[in-house]
Amino acid sequence: MSSSSNINPIISFVTGLVTRLAATIPSSTNSDSTISNLLSQLLTDLRTPQSLQDLFLLTTIVVIALEILNQLVYHVPTILSNNNDPLKKKRAIPVRGKHLDNFSVKDYTFIMINKCMIGLFVYCYFGYLWSVREPQSADVTTTRARGGGHGIFTTNNLSLQNTLLPLPLLFLTYDFFYTLLHWFLHIKSIYVYVHKHHHFQKAPSRANIDAVNVHPLEFFLGEFNHILALMLVVQGVPMTSSGYRGMDVSWVGAVLFIGVGGVLAGLNHTRHDVVLSVPSGVSSSTAASSETEDESTSSSSSSSSNNNNTISNNRKKKSKGYLTIFDSKHHDVHHRIPQSNYGQYTVFWDRIFGTFRDYDENDRVNPAYQLDPLTGKTVVVNKKSD
Repeated sequence: MSSSSNINPIISFVTGLVTRLAATIPSSTNSDSTISNLLSQLLTDLRTPQSLQDLFLLTTIVVIALEILNQLVYHVPTILSNNNDPLKKKRAIPVRGKHLDNFSVKDYTFIMINKCMIGLFVYCYFGYLWSVREPQSADVTTTRARGGGHGIFTTNNLSLQNTLLPLPLLFLTYDFFYTLLHWFLHIKSIYVYVHKHHHFQKAPSRANIDAVNVHPLEFFLGEFNHILALMLVVQGVPMTSSGYRGMDVSWVGAVLFIGVGGVLAGLNHTRHDVVLSVPSGVSSSTAASSETEDESTSSSSSSSSNNNNTISNNRKKKSKGYLTIFDSKHHDVHHRIPQSNYGQYTVFWDRIFGTFRDYDENDRVNPAYQLDPLTGKTVVVNKKSD
């Protein structure tokens, strides 16, 4: 009974906070410009003391949630792998690039600024979805005829169709624009001013902390790209009469989009070897020939035999009809070889644009770059400091 009474004030506080912020967001019609409406609200209602206080509280809550997420992404894969492997031979990505052991004042400043922006991003992200929420009137038929989906907030209207079905499209849409943005930031004349800061870290390990250690301009563009993806998926892109007309997205689906995205971005900046794949239903016709080739080559010597058997096993594993959706090693390759693997959540567009570079486990591993599991810093540095 006491625990329930302790939780009720928290629920009431959060509900009041969300309700007040939602009241600052206009309800959009198809004839209105949603983006201009939201920008207008930022310059009017959000300037009131109550709105600024609510936005500050929202930022605080989101930053705390991000810290919890960071700890989970950093520690949970290690705990799971230790439980499944009592000999501690868990899979981890070897450190091949130089690890950024100590943050500078600039690093801490960028991280702090970017965390402070998260509250504004969350407001605009869910604010957009709220602004295109399904109208509770006969206007539904009219808006449907004009095309475009809606944000779904009522429990009765939640479904797999508006919660899980939009997710693949959201991730693909986001990564299309992010891949282009990331490539643009690597243009030599621009790279030194913005994106170079992120690449001082050649072997990311701190999960979301390393992920948000970027120039604030880059963080702003990357985060608000989620809103662009959400807008395009909901409203559609009716460039022609038969163009994509949009679809409904529930608030749960929107949470999953940025929640799963946060986990994947964090895993991209750890040493955890995490691969997500699904059956593709397509078997590789080259599997047998690749295996035969490897086996014939391996008979030359015992040392080359071990290497070729490893390569053969990898090829067989990749040719068993599985499609890789996510692989944390791909982003590790990008931090060492920047002109490759520009995608954030997937390398789908990199494969299409020709910028994909697969992870090669036979690349040289420098023993001097390995990390101390207790301190998370380079082992050699720790030995020198003793």
